[in-house]
Amino acid sequence: MRQLVLFLLTILFFAAPCGTSLAAQQGGGSPARAENYKIGIGDLLQVDVYDEPDLSVEVRVLTDGMISLPLIGSIRAWGLTVTALEQEVMKILGEKYLVNPQVTVIVKEFSRIFVFGEVREPSAFPLTGKLTVFEAITLAGGFTEVANKSAVKVIRQKPDGGETTFEVDIDRLTKKGDTSQDMELEANDRIVISRTFF
Repeated sequence: MRQLVLFLLTILFFAAPCGTSLAAQQGGGSPARAENYKIGIGDLLQVDVYDEPDLSVEVRVLTDGMISLPLIGSIRAWGLTVTALEQEVMKILGEKYLVNPQVTVIVKEFSRIFVFGEVREPSAFPLTGKLTVFEAITLAGGFTEVANKSAVKVIRQKPDGGETTFEVDIDRLTKKGDTSQDMELEANDRIVISRTFF
């Protein structure tokens, strides 16, 4: 019996670090609180004001980058970090309505990025932290044999409804180690890889 207990304790001891490591690899805990994560269009936010349940809401970031909060009304969330949005809400509430308000913002559903064209597994991926063009292509299984690696297009939605297009030379990155063009992605970016014409 004693040997069985020791055996079980040993399993628990070695299993705990593995579980922690797996959670870290999968972005466990609170990935939205990472300093480099910027709130994107389509994100679902939980905004909690301590001891003020009537002011605590679940709200989605609209296509114009705004959210609507009780008392405050419309406020821009797009492009801000979670911490920056918390501070902005606390500032407005503190100036007009509450004494020393405490605000917590959590991203409940993340916006996504999309990878199309000449990759092995075209798909949409949640954007839960810093992600570059090359990393997104890797998530999509990498290039196909006929992919045009030197002219990867990134199409970015603007809050005013327009779009901006960037071109990234991934071929230069893989052959020469030049990471200068491996840009960081934002919510709802679309990566399009065209076919090479010989």
